[in-house]
Amino acid sequence: MKRATERALRPAAGFTLLEVIISVTLVALMSVVIWSAFRISIASWSRGTADIDVNQRRRTILDLVKKQMASIYGVIAPVNIESGGTVYPIFWGERDSVQFVSLVSLRFQDNPGLTLVSYDLVADNAAAGSYALVQREQPYLGMDPARESLFDRSDENSVAIFENLTSFSFEYLDPGGQDRPPQWIQAWNPRDMGRLPTAIRVNMIAHDAGRMVTRQIVAPIPATPYDPRLTFVNPLQNPLQGRPTRPREDDPRAR
Repeated sequence: MKRATERALRPAAGFTLLEVIISVTLVALMSVVIWSAFRISIASWSRGTADIDVNQRRRTILDLVKKQMASIYGVIAPVNIESGGTVYPIFWGERDSVQFVSLVSLRFQDNPGLTLVSYDLVADNAAAGSYALVQREQPYLGMDPARESLFDRSDENSVAIFENLTSFSFEYLDPGGQDRPPQWIQAWNPRDMGRLPTAIRVNMIAHDAGRMVTRQIVAPIPATPYDPRLTFVNPLQNPLQGRPTRPREDDPRAR
């Protein structure tokens, strides 16, 4: 009985002040660690999402550029009737620029139909020592035979396709012949070649988010130069008799 009374009168055991301080400190430290991990996870997720969006946009641009180059149309350059000249397709390629006529426009609402396209490598004003690939296009409405340049580079309607480039080049596939093998060359003169290249290869190295990224496009060109003047047939001319055709007497059109 005495022992039970002593236990009832004894004060209940509890936490000391030191134990409470240690517990609160440990909970605070765990909260800081959990919040830091959560913040790092959120930042990584946001950065990863941004990188995915950027890569998706660039992949889309690469696909559009490749499609436009693969849709090159072999329009024959106009020839001066009085002075004559060489028959060649409208195409000009250098290491840092290319001009051609395409069936595909990157700005279809502005330039439907045949489009005169130009890609040029220019100095990037946003970053010293780097370059940007700009694209210009306009509807192809024919060309003056006396005109030297295929495209007017003074046109201000240009769009930067790729920026922060440290290295860039165009290459053109020469299909070769009986006396030479196929090879990639860095310039294409249609007056000398007399045809379109079989493919265009675009090589680029860009400074992207603190790292160097290498990209390459290979666009095949299935088109061949086409001159409608060489296959033009007069619908009023009889190919057998060499004179205009006349309907027969029993033809209703003769009445």
